[in-house]
Amino acid sequence: MVKLFQLAFIFAGVAYGIASQNPYHISILINISLVLIMLMNRDNVNVVHLCGALLAVYLIEFVLFEFFIVTESETLGPMWVNTIIFATHLFIDLLLFFLLIFRAGFTRARLQAQGKSFDHIYKYNAELALTSLITVFMVFDLLALGENLLRHLSYFGLTGVVVDFCSGLNWVFYQYKTIKFVLLGLTFLLVWLMATGYGQSEYQDPDTA
Repeated sequence: MVKLFQLAFIFAGVAYGIASQNPYHISILINISLVLIMLMNRDNVNVVHLCGALLAVYLIEFVLFEFFIVTESETLGPMWVNTIIFATHLFIDLLLFFLLIFRAGFTRARLQAQGKSFDHIYKYNAELALTSLITVFMVFDLLALGENLLRHLSYFGLTGVVVDFCSGLNWVFYQYKTIKFVLLGLTFLLVWLMATGYGQSEYQDPDTA
């Protein structure tokens, strides 16, 4: 019954994340999930460190967009506003990427410094899945950032046929929000994957397995 409820909650969260397109609600869902998973696996240092790192970055992202990042401005043009938004998302995703890449090494080094055994520290299947998803996030951040700059070449004093053509580039801009929320829904799914036996299994490199 507990697993059935958990599964229903996960898929409800994924569906809500994709359909609602409310960044604050999704942020709350993901952060609460990370705290719950940490509590459920508080004796597993791999899970605690992984969820703790993700939670810290997501909280930083929330604070940045709530108090520091300009999303509307009467003084800055749309090109600069969009550049700030896309660049910040890219920075956050890069931070997540490197935290996921080096998490196992950090945990191992921390336990070694404390004189504790670290043979049980390894990279999870869920970590590799999240790393791959964050890579997709970064690709769309880069596409959005590049398209934004190309669309506003006239801001840099450029003119001509190429500038006129690039001014009509807007596919990523109009799809960005939808794509990001689909990816956030998948993030919610993979976060809960860390609470399963398969998600907590050690990743086996196909070349060495």
